[in-house]
Amino acid sequence: MDPPQTFGEWLSQRRKALALTREQLSQRVGCSISALRKIEAGERRPSPQIAQLLANALEMPPSGLSTFLKVSRGELGLDRLPSPIPHSIPAGATPRLPQPMPPAPRLHLPVHVTPLLGRQRELAEVGGLLANPECRLLTLIGPGGVGKTRLAIQAGRLSADAFTDGVAFVPLAPVASDSFIVPAMAEALGFGFSGPTEPHTQLVRYLRGKRLLLVLDNVEHLLAKGAAELLSELLERAAEIKLLVTSREALNVAAEWIFEVQGLPVWPHAPTRPSADDSASELFRQRAQRAHVGFVSTAEDAAAIRRICQLVEGLPLAIELAAAWVRVLPCADIAAEIGRSLDFLAAQARDRPARHRSMRAVFDHSWKLLAGEEQVALRRLAVFHGGFTREAAEQIAGATLPQLSALVAKSLLRRSAARRFELHELIRQYVASCLADQAGEQTEAQARHGRYFLLWCGDQGRRLTSRAQPEALADLTAEIDNVRVAWAWAVAQGDFELINHTLRAFGLFFDIRGWLQEGLSHLDRAAEALDRHGQQAPFGKEQQVLRARLQTYRGMNLFRQGLHTLAHPALMQSLAALRALDEPTALVEALTFSGIVVYLMGDYAQAGRYMDEGLATAEAIGDSWFRALCLANQGVIARMRGDYQEAYDRLHVAVAAWRETGDPRFTAFGLNFLSLSAVTLGHYAEAEGLLEESLTLNAALGDRWGLGTAYRNLGLVAQAQGDHTRAQARFQHSLEAFTDLGAQWDVARTLADYGRTAAALGETAEAEGMWHKALRLAFGARGMSVVFDAIAGLAGLRAQQGQVEQAYEWLLFASTSSASAQETKDRARRMCLELEARLGPEQVRAARARAQALSLQALVSSLLES
Repeated sequence: MDPPQTFGEWLSQRRKALALTREQLSQRVGCSISALRKIEAGERRPSPQIAQLLANALEMPPSGLSTFLKVSRGELGLDRLPSPIPHSIPAGATPRLPQPMPPAPRLHLPVHVTPLLGRQRELAEVGGLLANPECRLLTLIGPGGVGKTRLAIQAGRLSADAFTDGVAFVPLAPVASDSFIVPAMAEALGFGFSGPTEPHTQLVRYLRGKRLLLVLDNVEHLLAKGAAELLSELLERAAEIKLLVTSREALNVAAEWIFEVQGLPVWPHAPTRPSADDSASELFRQRAQRAHVGFVSTAEDAAAIRRICQLVEGLPLAIELAAAWVRVLPCADIAAEIGRSLDFLAAQARDRPARHRSMRAVFDHSWKLLAGEEQVALRRLAVFHGGFTREAAEQIAGATLPQLSALVAKSLLRRSAARRFELHELIRQYVASCLADQAGEQTEAQARHGRYFLLWCGDQGRRLTSRAQPEALADLTAEIDNVRVAWAWAVAQGDFELINHTLRAFGLFFDIRGWLQEGLSHLDRAAEALDRHGQQAPFGKEQQVLRARLQTYRGMNLFRQGLHTLAHPALMQSLAALRALDEPTALVEALTFSGIVVYLMGDYAQAGRYMDEGLATAEAIGDSWFRALCLANQGVIARMRGDYQEAYDRLHVAVAAWRETGDPRFTAFGLNFLSLSAVTLGHYAEAEGLLEESLTLNAALGDRWGLGTAYRNLGLVAQAQGDHTRAQARFQHSLEAFTDLGAQWDVARTLADYGRTAAALGETAEAEGMWHKALRLAFGARGMSVVFDAIAGLAGLRAQQGQVEQAYEWLLFASTSSASAQETKDRARRMCLELEARLGPEQVRAARARAQALSLQALVSSLLES
């Protein structure tokens, strides 16, 4: 027999090797003979469900199931499958003769009119568990509407060959008492009671010796009424049966194996791999097309559909209820309505059980099964957003560990891998409405939540500036949704003492994460609330200090966005207020950030004075972190003035100080700026080493600003050594990081440096475009050092184009401005000397006169218009 060339040929050879006719195999699989013929002929591929049934019928080992399914879909090559001739049949031997097929197992399973989407992984795992001899009671647990019933039915259908006496589905949702479970089983099996013997005993006798799978659906409401004990007894007395149970909570019996069912996979963006499981979105589209035959998903709809699936966390029932609304609303509006109200997710489909006609009905059912203290704990947990720890649940909601455990067991809470508890967002909406009905309880829970998280966040400030920074960042990131809600609560309540306590940690966190626009909005809302409070009663000292500190962190945020002209007045206002209030712990913040903004705007003398005062203040109050920050910026300012050895020495001291505090982010900051001084002094190998360490630190922290700065400086190291090809790649990495952050000032600074490399590579047009953009961005931000760097670059291009006198005039202007960095002045002066040799004495004198009369505004305007 020739080796198979296609999956269809492999299938045909395997079928014949097992002595199966096409008709026999089609009966086992449950598809038509013509469909099987087309699969073997290569005219079509099997669906995932048919492929799974084929694998079972063709005796594929469980270990090879995943590979078989992928080959059947064309995701893997045929070479990944074993020979179609089973090892029990030697090559060249005659296949065993056809034997009479045993009767197909009896399937007492519901047939659904819509296909089951996704769930290939779950079906494979559940099938493997059902095939395990040790697993006789498997419970699929999950919240209402997650798809437990459909999964159990399909798993039973796919596993039918292992149960010679069949598979039977027992719906228990309508059963009100455990005394009715036995009759429900008998009805599902087609078994009738007779005579005076107890029905329970008759059923056990009937089941004894049978290889049977019973699918028991919706058991949770019967667990308190003896259902678990009854099922355990059946397993003991009928040793060949297996039970596949669906429930919102575990049975908690010795024989039980638990499989947790979660929502369908949800992609935050359109999946890039064709084989990616996007079944949540596909389920919405299919149900939408049934609800409205004319529905066609557009590109705009696709994003809204993904948002809908995210909001309901892939819950199939919620997706189906949402899809029903396409008859009257666009997808974007459906997403918005879900975000506003749980009650939107309702439908009037007559063929749905009443408990599945709305998400509120689903959760009402679960709510009624809770004990009173569990209801209290659960509704108080509604104040959390984005999950919570056991400690927070106890402190805020009064939820004990046994209560949390019970709620997890009942599929109302989830325990994540990070040892946190999470509420499904739809469940959170439901219990939030329950909490809102208890006004006093809601107020108290929100207050506890706000105080807990703002006190906790404020206490992270020291960790954020120490060796514990990575862990503090991870902790804050995990709790940031709770911190946001707590901050908003404090703003609404006017709890300004709490806001003041948490301000430094809050501001630093949003800065490190690069969430600058969001951080600014939080600061502004707090300042507005404080101002409204001040209109009703005069500020005390504490409120005045907070108002000034909010301005300080507003200024810090704005300069990190490159908005220096907005940052400067905020910082000056803060500085003036804090000097008058004699509050050194707050003053050192304003002095340091003011010094940074002032030097970026080109006033190096004033910046130096701010940093000197900030250093003295930090040393007086024992603030080692701000001491290191002032030392580093003194070094940066010295370099801008041209005192390169002083800058190098000061930055060495600053890096040592930061290493002592243990702050990895600002250690990397110091390394970045120390590397520039090393480059200026010609210490290229040292600069590379410093920057490699910076990259490692910033990558570990996820600090994109630090990464962008390190790549920019690595570009300067390569540029200084004439390796412009390598410099180009590094500058490009830097630009990508700063562009993603929206850090326009840093984009301008990188473009000004990149322009010199582009010019050196002969890419004149690209260099001119970079310098023009750098000039526009830097002038708008009043980043003066970059403004003059770009002017010098553009002047060099004009000289190359033959406009020597004009280029000389611009270079003179750049070389004499106090706001120009010393490196730019030195570069401009060297170019001036070169151009003077090409000009006559009169031309030089005239150009110098024009340069003295030139205004920066006029020059920049003419350059940007050209």
